[in-house]
Amino acid sequence: MTPNQYYRSTPKNEVEKTCIDAKTTPANFKQIALAGGSCGKGLAERLASASGGKMTEMEILYPERYESDIAKSFRQAS
Repeated sequence: MTPNQYYRSTPKNEVEKTCIDAKTTPANFKQIALAGGSCGKGLAERLASASGGKMTEMEILYPERYESDIAKSFRQAS
């Protein structure tokens, strides 16, 4: 799941815990998730781990690849 999907579908307290565990702030993660802010490899690794694998490093670093794949699968299913 991409940061945007995680941010929108996860309870706020769980997002905050993920951020604390990944050693970033909720505001920084919101910037990454909603505004397309950049994320380095180290933070991507920590976020993936802190999310318990709900987000992968690849989904964090390249969200546009995964969000468009999901949109394609929805269009093909209809």
